[in-house]
Amino acid sequence: MFETSRVDHTALRTHDMEATVQFYSGILGLPLLQTMRGSEGGDTARRYVFGAGERNRLVFFDGQRPPEEGSAQHLDHIAIHVETAEEFDGSYRRLRDHGIKVTAIFERPYGKTFYFHDPNGINIQIGLDTQPDPRVADDPDPVPSASKYLVRK
Repeated sequence: MFETSRVDHTALRTHDMEATVQFYSGILGLPLLQTMRGSEGGDTARRYVFGAGERNRLVFFDGQRPPEEGSAQHLDHIAIHVETAEEFDGSYRRLRDHGIKVTAIFERPYGKTFYFHDPNGINIQIGLDTQPDPRVADDPDPVPSASKYLVRK
């Protein structure tokens, strides 16, 4: 068994990042922590991170087609983090030992992650932070309201 330390973030998809920033920061008051562009694998979509309490985050990925009226928006993934390399490695082994198909381990600027699906098809990420994420504002063309709400440390 491995022990999770927290649900690190929930990742959602949006078809309108500007409206998302206006809603989550402008109306709900969540701090906009990061404005990123692109990711591993050559994707150029925006990824914006909002604070949602102590060590909890909502991450929105841009580029989703608008949903049909009355249908739900799409969940991208749920990220669960562990505190130690032993727990990270143990979680990877445990899932594989139980016949769960897991991805390769991805090295990130802040640590490492891997992914798998739950029985409902929900994409789950297990992550280990080894250092603070150095990326804060690497979107070269942020949506207009990002500069108003982005928290700079």
